[in-house]
Amino acid sequence: MSAVQDGESGARRLRTLTTPEGLELYVELAPVGSRVAAFAMDFLIMVAATVVIAVLAFALAGATGIGASWMAVFILAAFLIWNGYFLFFELRWRGSTPGKRAVGLRVVSRDGGPLTTSSVFARNLLRELELYLPLQMLFFPELLYGEAPGWALLLACGWIFLFLFMPLLNRDRARCGDLVAGTLVVVRPEAHLLPDAAEAQAARKAEQRYPFSDTQLDMYGIKELQVLEDILHRDAADPRRFDLLRMVADKIAHKIAWREPIPDGRMIEFLQAFYRAQRRRLESRLLLGERREHKKIGRLKRR
Repeated sequence: MSAVQDGESGARRLRTLTTPEGLELYVELAPVGSRVAAFAMDFLIMVAATVVIAVLAFALAGATGIGASWMAVFILAAFLIWNGYFLFFELRWRGSTPGKRAVGLRVVSRDGGPLTTSSVFARNLLRELELYLPLQMLFFPELLYGEAPGWALLLACGWIFLFLFMPLLNRDRARCGDLVAGTLVVVRPEAHLLPDAAEAQAARKAEQRYPFSDTQLDMYGIKELQVLEDILHRDAADPRRFDLLRMVADKIAHKIAWREPIPDGRMIEFLQAFYRAQRRRLESRLLLGERREHKKIGRLKRR
């Protein structure tokens, strides 16, 4: 991964990720302010959910007369909220949470591949040390250190807040959890492509122009489809977008032995048509119980 300078504004911090396909994807690191805002929103959601569950638990305890049982339910529910909130949403929403979606951020893998379950677990295991302990230190220090001497308290505070401010101490604005998991928090690219209902007719014409066979579509899998989707969502204002799309189109054409040349004016149409066709193919195979995660080794031969 290498740094890339933005020619228009030094305020944007761009990085280049190289995918397993050998493609270069340009991402913009999430500003610290946006990350703080996203966490604040997620934190408030977790607090609100905990309060609602607490009110329900106490109400049910008073109504049924079995307070101990409902208190146990509340403790379990609160534990799941505070330890499973980020895991659930980042796994289900491909690196996003409600807070991250609201400010336009997402988590990506440093190696350019898809975000894995192990990476999501790894980056969230350290959240207690990075965020929750500093918050407890600020508001309830006596619960952590009790009667510890002042010098020990000062040393512990320095160590804890080192984790809290780690994103300010490295060039990738990465938390300790991100460093361990091999992830980055980036600005989510805006979607400009992929047709909607108003473009259905143009999509049908493109599919007629590019009749991909099942053999050609089976050369790629789910992971490659996700990479292609991310590439098609790249910001149209990115000056490197054209070269990236050209590289991807050439690689796909070579892999599937596409006989006809793909002119620059038809390049995006070709990629969109391949994306739609491959997605339908993968979905139809899933209905039959077949699942292909990765591409096939090698390429088709032209006839």
